Parts: sequence; C-alpha cells; structure tokens
Amino acid sequence: MNSDSVHIELPGAGPRPWDQLLRDVRELEMRFDTRIAEYMRFVQPASPRSAASNSTQGINSSTERQSCTQLETELKTILGDLEAVIGEMSETVQLQRGSKRVLERHREMYSDYVREFNRYQTNVQAALTRSELLTGSNSDGSANVADRDRLVQERGRIDQAHTDIDMVLDHAFSVRQDLVEQRSMISGVTSRMVNVTERIPGINLLLGRIRSRKRKEKVVLAIVLSICISILLYVLSG
Repeated sequence: MNSDSVHIELPGAGPRPWDQLLRDVRELEMRFDTRIAEYMRFVQPASPRSAASNSTQGINSSTERQSCTQLETELKTILGDLEAVIGEMSETVQLQRGSKRVLERHREMYSDYVREFNRYQTNVQAALTRSELLTGSNSDGSANVADRDRLVQERGRIDQAHTDIDMVLDHAFSVRQDLVEQRSMISGVTSRMVNVTERIPGINLLLGRIRSRKRKEKVVLAIVLSICISILLYVLSG
C-alpha cells in the first residue's frame, strides 16, 4: 500500500489563513476518498478462479489482513486530522475571517465520512470472518469492480463540484469584505463632515444661503422660460 507524501499542517501555531485551511481540508477529503475506495475491496467477494490461481491473495491471508489494518489506521488518522482542521475553520469563522456556509458543508461531509467508514469497517470485519464461505462467479466479481469504479468516479465529480462551489463562495466572501470596508470608510467620511459642520456653525448658514439662491435662480429661470414660450405662441398664432 502506497502512502501519500502530502503534508497537512495541523493547528497549533496560531490561526492560519482561510485559503490554507481550505486547501488542507480538501486534500484530506481527497485522501479519504482514495483510501476508502481501497478499503472497499475487502468487502467484495473474491472469485474462485482468482483464489485458485494465487492463494496469497485471499481475504483471509496474513498479507490482506495486515493491509486492511493499515488502511483502517490511516483512515482513522485522516478523519482525526480532518476533524482538527474543521475545528480550526470554526474558530476562523467565529473571528469573521471565513465562510460559515463552507464550514457547514465540510462538517456535513465529515459526518458522512465517519458514517461511511463505520459502515465499511463493520462490513469488512464481517467479511474477514466469513470470507472462506463466500463464493462468486467471475461476472459477479467484474460487476462489483465496475460498481466500485463508478462510485469512485462519481465521488471525484462531486469533489470537483465542491471545489468549484468553494471558489465561488470564497470570491463572494472577499467581495462582501470589500463592501464592508467601503461602507466603513464612507461612514467615517460622513462622520467627519458632520463633525466639521458642527464645529463651524457658519458653514451651515453658508450652505443654506447657497441652496436658497439656487432655488431663486430656478424660479427666475422658470418665469423667463414661461414668458418666452408665451411670446412665441402669440407670434405663431398671429
């Protein structure tokens, strides 16, 4: 069994950027998907032909049992790391530095992973104890392999869709942060202007006179236009 060389930095050195947490949680989810697909083969019935051709490949062989144990240990480790990263994401969201919707979705995925692992673990243990009594044809074995491959492909498409959704939500979150900052800046400018007008009472008086003068100019302009239109209509009618 090959082990991944990807290093996941777990919490412990202070809060990390939200982008780094997203990369870590996605990497752990992909690693879980890969390992659970390998773990699933232990609940697939082996065909008599393959068992007869190589006796060391049976599910009850010491090699298979050791591989199964290693996979279980690695899956438990991945789930533990995933829980730790999600916990750190929760702390980041509480500090208003991350997306709550993304956090809830990864929490749901983590819960699904735990249930899926527990279900397969029960099935594997049962299969290990009764594997010698199980029989199956080559066509059944091929169908099981095909179903497993389709499941892995479907999970890959779902993970890609989740990644795209994360990117969209991250962009929306960054836009929201920019809007909040702009609103704060505008509020600060408005507050300073109000303070200035309160400190200098003459400014309010000057602004009032300017507005009054503009209203008078509009009234005069309207009167002039009315007279011009009246004269024009009189000339045209005469």
